[in-house]
Amino acid sequence: MPAFSKVVTEFFDLYARQAYAEALALVETSLPAFPDRHTELTTWQICMQSRLGDTAGAVHTLSNAIQTSTYWWRTTALRQDPDLAALQDITEYQRLVSVCEERQASALKHSRPERLVFAPPARRARTKYPLLITLHGWGASAQLEAPHWQGLARQGWLVAVLRSSQQFADGMYNWDDDKRARREVRAHYKALCADFPVDPRRVVLAGFSQGGGRALNMAITRAIPARGFIGLGPYLDEIDTLAPTLPPHIPNLRAYLIAGAEEQDEGMFAKVEALCAGTGVPFCQEIIPAIGHEYPSDFAPILKRALAFVAPPLPN
Repeated sequence: MPAFSKVVTEFFDLYARQAYAEALALVETSLPAFPDRHTELTTWQICMQSRLGDTAGAVHTLSNAIQTSTYWWRTTALRQDPDLAALQDITEYQRLVSVCEERQASALKHSRPERLVFAPPARRARTKYPLLITLHGWGASAQLEAPHWQGLARQGWLVAVLRSSQQFADGMYNWDDDKRARREVRAHYKALCADFPVDPRRVVLAGFSQGGGRALNMAITRAIPARGFIGLGPYLDEIDTLAPTLPPHIPNLRAYLIAGAEEQDEGMFAKVEALCAGTGVPFCQEIIPAIGHEYPSDFAPILKRALAFVAPPLPN
């Protein structure tokens, strides 16, 4: 079974070609292989069943998901998505959408920012930890992305994998609200500095996709006093409007961008490089062959190279 990112690419390629039966078969094959992606895959399953005219099957899939899990999806999409147009006049479907609406309201009411923290196994007296704070991509969570970063703790780093409070589906989060994201990340940073002996000279902000874009924004605007920024396929909606607001020189910051060779970035990475050049931020980019918008399978040595560039060890 390919990585989930490959499933996403294949699914949307099939969808674009209106190969709905093949897309449905892909989803149904992938569901048992990716239980942590149940929300997305179930929603795509319902959409493809609807597109194929199997309205009874689509309603059954939604009902089963609701009965057997915590599943819910954005109710605006459930009511307005063209893929689901065939279901809108079915009474049972509308009842199930109302259940999702109740679950959504409850989730939004109780959703709070969270962090997973991985500390080095031992610390010498008077030794401070370098700190890596990382933000997940759009539609993901700290739990999904922590395995890519947590091994760094064995190399002496304090690693904090943050999860946004901005939930838009069951188990899926984003950083769409920039002001809210900034408040949450700053609160996490202050709490980490209070709870652990953090070395303020070696703080690195990192992230994947939208999380990488938010990390870049907070690093380069000095919302967090980071020494380095590491972005894996970073995407920042407001990058064009951000550039004119920055000073011509930002000291004590270095940036490292990691991108897949097959990634369709629509010029975003060139804009990140230009943003760094325009502010005097030393910049390095590493292109990973044969992957798209995803984590490399051998991420650990790549991350090691990135940290050596943005936050090298300091002399004693």
